[in-house]
Amino acid sequence: MDSKLGKNKELGLYIHIPFCHTKCTYCDFNTYSGLENLIDNFSDSIYKEINFWGITEFYIVDTIFIGGGTPSYIDTEIIKNIINKISDNFLLSKNPEITLEINPEDVTKTKALEWEKIGINRCSLGVQSLVNSELKILNRRHDSEKAMEAINILSKIFNNISVDLIYGLPLQTKDSYIETLKKIISQDINHISCYSLQVEKGTVLDQQVNTNKIHVANDDLSAEMYKITQKILFENDFENYEISNWSKQNKLSQHNLKYWTMKPYIGIGPGSHSYIDNKRFSIIKSPKKYVDFFKKPLKNISSIREKILYLRENDFLDVYENQLRENEILEFLMLNLRLKDGININKFKKRFDLDFEDLYLNKLDYFIKENIIFKKEESYILSEKGKLFANEVANNFVK
Repeated sequence: MDSKLGKNKELGLYIHIPFCHTKCTYCDFNTYSGLENLIDNFSDSIYKEINFWGITEFYIVDTIFIGGGTPSYIDTEIIKNIINKISDNFLLSKNPEITLEINPEDVTKTKALEWEKIGINRCSLGVQSLVNSELKILNRRHDSEKAMEAINILSKIFNNISVDLIYGLPLQTKDSYIETLKKIISQDINHISCYSLQVEKGTVLDQQVNTNKIHVANDDLSAEMYKITQKILFENDFENYEISNWSKQNKLSQHNLKYWTMKPYIGIGPGSHSYIDNKRFSIIKSPKKYVDFFKKPLKNISSIREKILYLRENDFLDVYENQLRENEILEFLMLNLRLKDGININKFKKRFDLDFEDLYLNKLDYFIKENIIFKKEESYILSEKGKLFANEVANNFVK
């Protein structure tokens, strides 16, 4: 068994659960509230899609991320069945990282023990803030007390817990953000993701901002908050391994690293994205259309390429892109730039048979002089200051 596993490429699986009790004002993900009547049929469809993708050759699944939406909102039995279906249809590594995205209001000791029993070994908790006025304006269902209670329950059962925070929120000040950050650190959390609030078109937040009902942080304040994040987490022994992600005790998100290092992954569920066989594609977004698709029998297909073609021909894909070499190079540069180790010129050479410095060093001259980017051994890396200018640096790689 081990010798066979050694020949397989590592593969990540993302399972999208699009249901939420309520939708947050800033959310532009493919999520829905008020569609609970679809959950049973939806779960059957998820099982069928897992069966359809089943791969027992060439790939070994070493990360599973069950996200949404709010997967902690649905019955634990469905999560259990999803994991069992994956186990039945894919080769799994000995100790795969299995993450469940969780909202604090769903956490009870009973549910946490059930999650642990069915194989969940990493929790990603959407806290966002520990200031009640900030949570209320985002339409979050939990308050600060419930968030802390959830962390306390989970930390007694799991040793791999990540907390999501947002800075630049309406009503938020530097002091209130620092208060949230320090409270989270005090709970001995080993992974923290901190994101700048983005006002996405079509969201409730976008409407509120456009009508001047609320105001969000400007770029200068958001930048100041990011610097605060860097400083406080560094002082508390967190490693900033990706621009918005900090880890200690070697608890990096192995699944998300697949996205940033362009390793293969398959997304299952409405609106989910995949990158495999040098192709990028996403599933149709509508949960109802997704369920309807699986009411008919599916063709039994073995090869990845033929599976993708079958989904395209049956109008099951929302987006499809056969990745061109030029796009692959650009993605490699932009994603690696976000990582702690930066752009390694030897890896670039090995992957593309091109000389990074010949192609791009003149474009980086200004950023090097301004201490935005620096060279360390065989890599070009963003400085702490430079992380505020990642987009500007990345744009210089675009021809």
